Amino acid sequence: MGLMDTVKGWFGAAKETAAEAAEKAKPHVEKAVEKTKETAADLSEKAKPHVDKAVEKTKETAADLTEKAKPHVEKAKDKVSELAANVKDGAGEQAETVAEAAGDVTDAAKEAAGDVTEAAKEAARDVTDEVTG
Repeated sequence: MGLMDTVKGWFGAAKETAAEAAEKAKPHVEKAVEKTKETAADLSEKAKPHVDKAVEKTKETAADLTEKAKPHVEKAKDKVSELAANVKDGAGEQAETVAEAAGDVTDAAKEAAGDVTEAAKEAARDVTDEVTG
């Protein structure tokens, strides 16, 4: 057990030494933190005019780009409107063509139905004539 007591003693002494070192370092750490805060505040204050200038320049550039883009946006709107009108006209023409074709098909179907009806009537007359005849 002597070895365990020795190891415990070393760890106890190391723990005590670390606590003392932390206690001695505390004021230096606090001073460093305070100095860092002061430096950050100074740098922030010095950077403020540059940041403000950059923000203003960005706003100006955005305004210039917006102004330069307006004619292109208008052209694009006009092209889209033109394309939409063309599509609408094309669709209208296609609808008319389909309607005409449907009308032609309907007329042909009516004519064929009429022909079938006439043929059926004629066949019925022929059968009637045969039967009565």
